[in-house]
Amino acid sequence: MKKMLFLFAILLSLNIHAQMIYQQKTSVEAARALILSLTAEQKKQMLLPLSDSFRTAWSNLPNGQITRKGLWLKETTDEQKQKVHALLRTVLSQQGYQKFLFIMQYDEAIQTRLTATNNPIATRYDDENYWLCIFGEPNLDKMWSFKFEGHHISLNITLSKKGVTCTPLFTGINPALTQSGAYAGRYIMYEEDALGKALFNSLNPDLKKKAHLGAHPIDADVMTQTGREPHVAGKEGVLYSELNPEQKAIIISTIEAWVKNMTPTIAEEKMRKIKKTINQMRFVWRGSDDVTQLHYYRLQSPACIIEFSNRDGGIFHYHTIWRDLEEDFSEKK
Repeated sequence: MKKMLFLFAILLSLNIHAQMIYQQKTSVEAARALILSLTAEQKKQMLLPLSDSFRTAWSNLPNGQITRKGLWLKETTDEQKQKVHALLRTVLSQQGYQKFLFIMQYDEAIQTRLTATNNPIATRYDDENYWLCIFGEPNLDKMWSFKFEGHHISLNITLSKKGVTCTPLFTGINPALTQSGAYAGRYIMYEEDALGKALFNSLNPDLKKKAHLGAHPIDADVMTQTGREPHVAGKEGVLYSELNPEQKAIIISTIEAWVKNMTPTIAEEKMRKIKKTINQMRFVWRGSDDVTQLHYYRLQSPACIIEFSNRDGGIFHYHTIWRDLEEDFSEKK
């Protein structure tokens, strides 16, 4: 029996390795195809060295509030746009890819609303105000990375012989729930909000008190901007080990709402890593006990920080982030 289990473990490991090689191969091929389609000037804009400081920075701010490097979607041909999206699909699952598309589409809707009222900041928002950078040379034998970023999206992928890292990953939406017009009823990033509220509501009074760190600030945002904030070393909140089986299942589903934005190969590897220290995971909440009001929550362990926040006083304006401080912007350990 032990021999069979040992052989099964070896076969599983070989299969996982083969899947990861295929994962990286598709990304390399997609990146190279995109590069071949670019003009000399576009290559200068998009292709940057691994040492470029922009690689290890991130922002979700819209155009006009921050200057980004890279290939601007607005200045690409239809063929090039197809190749940009093909590269994104090599690392994003169908769930993640559709989420990105909706976020970008909603940015176009923001522009439409602001343009109708002659708001001067309308030009900040557009479904083409997104940029792609490739750092280093796309190659199976070398470390390289790419960043896709714009309002409410920051995707940071690093590939090497050791595997793929995919954090920080920022996703946001405004409004998550459309309440009028042709899109009335459409609710994007529903799980991220609903699961956090379900977990908080399920806690008994003592655990709820332990999780609750205070009021929700009106200017609340994700807190892990640099990874050096005081809460990173903090021990506040409710431990995973204090929860019942149903609550633990909600924790896992909540994590998956972010992790499963990536392809199954990447997501499965990240979930295995997160589960190794799952008993050290903590849940914290800010806001009132009424989950229909403004709220913030965080899941935090040595392998994972996930944050959800209502933003700018809007119950349907979501800012979220997934960090792995050991692997952010770097090759897989």
